[in-house]
Amino acid sequence: MKETLCQCQTTPNENDRATTITVTIPADLLEQLRKAAALEGTDHQSLLICYARQGLIDSGAQLKRGQFVERAREVLEKHGVQTDVIEEIFSKFLY
Repeated sequence: MKETLCQCQTTPNENDRATTITVTIPADLLEQLRKAAALEGTDHQSLLICYARQGLIDSGAQLKRGQFVERAREVLEKHGVQTDVIEEIFSKFLY
């Protein structure tokens, strides 16, 4: 079974609106991206878009976890749970 480098779609979707931008990146990073894209059987632009989408998905999930933790802290404090107990709870469940 072939392992994919990026879990997102790496082929352009004809229904997506697109715009052109200029991005300056290190030459060695572009070369790595081109090599990875060749292994994936796609072009480097599509793989870069896939990586950006995946990063946004991951960042969104991380942000939501952080918001949950803060809200949970507020609720626990509101119900009189001591700060050191709250910290112990979160240290056991969060990374």
